[in-house]
Amino acid sequence: MKKLLLILLLSISIAAQAGDRPKYIFYFIGDGMGHNALSLTEACLASEQGDDVGFSPLHFTQFPTVGFATTWCANRRMTDSAAGGNALATGKKTSVGTIGMNPERTEAVSSIAVAAKEQGMRTGVATSVSIDHATPASFFAHQPTRNMYYEIAMDAPQTGLDLYAGAGFVKPEVNGKPSVYEALDKAGYKITRGDNEITGKRAILTQVEEANPENLALAIDRKPGDLTLPAITRRSIEFLMKDGGAKKGFFLMVEGGQIDWAAHDNDAATLVEEVKDFDSAICVALNFYNEHPDETLIVVTADHETGGLALGRNNLGYDTYFGLLAAQKCSKGALKSAIEATSDWDAAKQLLGEKMGFGNQVKLSDEEWTELENTYKTHPDKTAATAVDILARHTGTGWTSGSHSATYVPVFAIGASAELFNGRQDNTQTAGTLRKLIEEE
Repeated sequence: MKKLLLILLLSISIAAQAGDRPKYIFYFIGDGMGHNALSLTEACLASEQGDDVGFSPLHFTQFPTVGFATTWCANRRMTDSAAGGNALATGKKTSVGTIGMNPERTEAVSSIAVAAKEQGMRTGVATSVSIDHATPASFFAHQPTRNMYYEIAMDAPQTGLDLYAGAGFVKPEVNGKPSVYEALDKAGYKITRGDNEITGKRAILTQVEEANPENLALAIDRKPGDLTLPAITRRSIEFLMKDGGAKKGFFLMVEGGQIDWAAHDNDAATLVEEVKDFDSAICVALNFYNEHPDETLIVVTADHETGGLALGRNNLGYDTYFGLLAAQKCSKGALKSAIEATSDWDAAKQLLGEKMGFGNQVKLSDEEWTELENTYKTHPDKTAATAVDILARHTGTGWTSGSHSATYVPVFAIGASAELFNGRQDNTQTAGTLRKLIEEE
């Protein structure tokens, strides 16, 4: 009797575990998104609502499962997006700069996207930067260095995922060789440009031809008609649910790639807008989850932290004024171009008032105005960087680096088997857990 009861309980347990296996898997990677990027964004959200003391949560930071992950790579404590992407895509550590290969760059390693494809699931990779950039490339390419953009892109049709979506391809042509688009066309991929319905059984979604293939417009610089990460996510879901996706399920990786770029620039206001945009893309998946709660898993993490962002500065003591970041109306890069186009300091000063809130929301000292004027007259190309740094001083944001840091990154999950991502883990374990969920029968 006891033996029969044990067998019965075991069968119920196995059935329950099988029922938790996700049919639809979303894997969101905020490139360079450390814990403090989230804290700063939530502080700014609170300030928008009139609360200059507390924090207003993002949607994904409220997911029921919360963990944190180490990000070291095979040859350094401080990883890059290639090695970090490799760990998150394959569950294997590799060396800095390596795409889809072992640390010695002698053997290819397979990604969980390919594992999903082999299980009959529909598969897609989406990003706010170029499709051949390090993080998305880690899910379909095998190259010894991340700078081999043409070779990485040529791996896309060879690997054969159902969808590749992003800004475009950095190097689609090399003299004397077939173009990337020719190879994709030959492999049966149909190209859709802009926020339009994706058609075909295999597809590429990119920006319009005249847009920059390296990245989507930054959220803070966005204009009407620009392709966005939330739109890419929505179109990707619609596409992957076709041609058997609704029955067999799908795997979709979505990267918020320009969180990292804003942090490299030590541009806090731009970073906040990128994190908010990333949250909006996750909300698209969350809406899908609400329609399929028992079959959907959403995992959100990062490949590494960028910038060594700190919330608090010596000059302000215990005070912070993160809400002042809202005074900045464009990215540091856009500000640099606009300042370089001005004819004199008076025009530049007016521009700084319009784009940075200087003299209006942000009260500058005479010394700070002199610092800006001297920079403009001696190194006009550095004026934007000086302006962004001055705003950081006023808000209480600080940076230790223009590169990466070796800190933990967050992990959040909701849905089927989400509890498996709880607690301390290595980034390879995050991918390894997903692989087990994908490959188990």
